[in-house]
Amino acid sequence: MLNKGKIIANKFLTEDVFELTVKLDQKFNFIAGQFITVKIDDATPPCFRAYSIASAPKNSETIDVTIKIATKTDGSKGRGSSWLAQLKENDEIAFLGPSGKFFFAAPNEKQVIFVATGTGVAPFRSMIEDQLNKGSKQKMHLIFGVRHIKDIFYREIFEELAQKHENFTFDLTLSRPEDDSWQGSKGRVTEQLK
Repeated sequence: MLNKGKIIANKFLTEDVFELTVKLDQKFNFIAGQFITVKIDDATPPCFRAYSIASAPKNSETIDVTIKIATKTDGSKGRGSSWLAQLKENDEIAFLGPSGKFFFAAPNEKQVIFVATGTGVAPFRSMIEDQLNKGSKQKMHLIFGVRHIKDIFYREIFEELAQKHENFTFDLTLSRPEDDSWQGSKGRVTEQLK
């Protein structure tokens, strides 16, 4: 059975990454790390695309979904992400879910390192915020990589979390900074793990 929701915000975070905030028609319980499968209703037959929920499950009335506009090898844009990118406030979507078993599970005495690139950070944002909202004191560190300065998003969110919670830290690394103005970490996330 399809769930339904209404777009209350469609905000571009970079030139090709955007965040949809969806007001849900009914109570929606999910676990941090899960995803929804959206019905792409731009043509007949419709298709379905899966996207991770980026918001923490503290508010069952809305969810945030972070999406990158896909580009195919021939240069054309992906069907699902292109359709969702053009949605406006009050447009409706239908989706399946929540789905998936990518949950946070680590013994309290262990330090946790999250490693993500691009929109792959979405489920980790959900997990980190959820753990911090629950009062976790477990040490958590995020290594988040993008290619260029223009590709940076969610930096302010992670900086604010790091300021509020001494048990959370993060590194932002760029694999291909455009120029010398970037003073932060450089290289791929795998290099930061060393």
